[in-house]
Amino acid sequence: MKALTGIIAVLSRLNGILLELCRWAAIGFVIGIAAIVAAGVFWRYVLNDSLSWYEEMAKFMMVWLVFMGAPVALRLGGHISIEMLPDALPPRLRAALWLVVTVIVAWFCFMLAKYGFLFAWNGRTQTAIAIGDVSMLWIFASIPAGAAAMLSVAVQQALEHLANMIRPGSYDGDAFVRRHAPTLQTG
Repeated sequence: MKALTGIIAVLSRLNGILLELCRWAAIGFVIGIAAIVAAGVFWRYVLNDSLSWYEEMAKFMMVWLVFMGAPVALRLGGHISIEMLPDALPPRLRAALWLVVTVIVAWFCFMLAKYGFLFAWNGRTQTAIAIGDVSMLWIFASIPAGAAAMLSVAVQQALEHLANMIRPGSYDGDAFVRRHAPTLQTG
């Protein structure tokens, strides 16, 4: 159990840094999208002119926003789930069920990162002309980047569920979860 606890502690620290970076990137993308769309509307309806690049740039920023926000949502439990069955199970069985689910999520994230990288690499010769002849590699790179971050989070969560199978109640979130989970609470 000590080795498992040590691995979880290291992953928790690394993922805490990674998730803070993802969180701030997502915040930056939201601000950027709002500013770009506002500028596009201003140019079109106030100046009676049109920016050729604003719509495409906002779409690409939205893709990055999704893949930077997804790891944060995964760690905080913000994705859609049906918790009626797990909540009805005893603690060890609940941890076992969540372990199976998390291993499936980790496998999916691994495959998404692997094929997302290949997709991004194949898109390196395509260009987004409207935003300044930028390689689509930079837009498509959001897929493997976000999937790799989600994989790291899923591995940590799987190990926490394993620890909870061995000793129920031993893990119920880390510093990142304690700091940011209250923002998801509704009252």
